[in-house]
Amino acid sequence: MQRRSSLLRGFLPVLAIVAAGCGSQAVTPGTPRSVARAAAAAYTAAGHRCDIQQSLVYCDMTGSDLPLLMGYDQKEQELMFATVYDTQAAFGLACPAIPADQIVHPAWMLLKCDEVEFKDKTKKTVLSVIGGGHVPDQGLSRAELNRSAGLFMREAETYIARLSSALAQAQVRQTRAAPGPSPVGETNL
Repeated sequence: MQRRSSLLRGFLPVLAIVAAGCGSQAVTPGTPRSVARAAAAAYTAAGHRCDIQQSLVYCDMTGSDLPLLMGYDQKEQELMFATVYDTQAAFGLACPAIPADQIVHPAWMLLKCDEVEFKDKTKKTVLSVIGGGHVPDQGLSRAELNRSAGLFMREAETYIARLSSALAQAQVRQTRAAPGPSPVGETNL
């Protein structure tokens, strides 16, 4: 019995450390900054690069893929995901000129034009794609957060592909409908 007691005494501190580690892996309701830190840790653990500025998480901000921004609404206990897309650079059209909401998208996806400020203080209007969901009281595990973020990013990428296709088709229709110039020297004899 004494051997069993000493084993338990040796095991309990290890169990406490493991339990404490598991607790820190969840994204639980809290302050916007604490949730942002937990979300950044979870997304970073999946191999992404994230920076926290105030209460927002900026992930994968360099490179060719869409960036991911995460924030937390403490009142509603909602973790919000967002990505931005520079329509001017991609399509040669300013965001307000694009019928973004007319392209098929999930009902939960909010689309709008937002002005963003870059580190060099320049500003640009971009298309914002926003979604998210409620964080349960028991929190989201790292796997759940990464699954949710991955789903959001796949839906955003799919939406951008549909938008690109729709704009390309509209351009083709416009080109076909435009009257061409008359050949020089044409007569109607």
